[in-house]
Amino acid sequence: MPNKKNALIIVKRSDEGGGHGHHGGGWKVAYADFMTAMMAFFLLLWILAASDEEKLRGLANYFTPTISDNGTSSDAAADLRPLVAAGVLTGAEAETGTVKLPSFGRENPMMVFDSRMRDMPAEVVVEYAETLEPADAEAAQAAKEAEVRREQIDRMAADIAERIGADESLRELARNVRLEKSDGGLKVEVLDQDERSLFARGSSEISPQARELLLAIGDVVAAQVQPMEIVGHTDAATFGDNSTFSNWELSADRANATRRVLMEAGIAPARFMRVSGVADTQPINTTDLFAPENRRISIGLVYKAD
Repeated sequence: MPNKKNALIIVKRSDEGGGHGHHGGGWKVAYADFMTAMMAFFLLLWILAASDEEKLRGLANYFTPTISDNGTSSDAAADLRPLVAAGVLTGAEAETGTVKLPSFGRENPMMVFDSRMRDMPAEVVVEYAETLEPADAEAAQAAKEAEVRREQIDRMAADIAERIGADESLRELARNVRLEKSDGGLKVEVLDQDERSLFARGSSEISPQARELLLAIGDVVAAQVQPMEIVGHTDAATFGDNSTFSNWELSADRANATRRVLMEAGIAPARFMRVSGVADTQPINTTDLFAPENRRISIGLVYKAD
């Protein structure tokens, strides 16, 4: 038994109407139109052949836009002349006389027949805003972030200076503080002077005045969120035999003591990125390694990694 689902379907269409082949009458109409056109063409040739030159010129003037010499219309063929100058084809751009020729279709004749071209919409001017390339956009964003960072650093340095200057007990310690600003952050250095030391000699014990100074600095810094690093520095003086306790241990102990005071000021422990001592390897005064300003504590707020 054949499978009817997969059977080939054949559709047959037949033309019910029609003109019964060559017995229809449609061709007779076409033939009559053809004979009429041939007769009209024959009559045109006969008229042209039988007419003289003057009649032909009058016929041409009849179908040419003309005006009389005095500016009025005239029926006489002798008074008629073309609207255009001699040697200029009708429909050209150059025009003479006072009568304005119609201009519709002269620039683009196809507009007369094509409504899509004749009914063209008004011209729309589209302007595109200047867009930045990805590299330029990243550079612009980086420049904007750097500007914001500089403004924050300037404001923080001003706040620290104002905080110290507003307190009479700390005002005389202003010479012990040095602010160093950079794109990467702000460094606050608290250093010794001849008449005033932050720590007891050879010890990590902070003096009362130095403690109040560190608390004032910590009070301003506590409002920020940037990571911090503390570095202890000493001068080149040594103590004892320098075998069990050297300037390395002393500078590290002083940095740790500073960290504990800053935590008392409200700085979160997680913000301390590094606490270290570098002994006398990074002196400020390189001509006098025993100068008091070489004994200092550096507190850095890091805005970006170097």
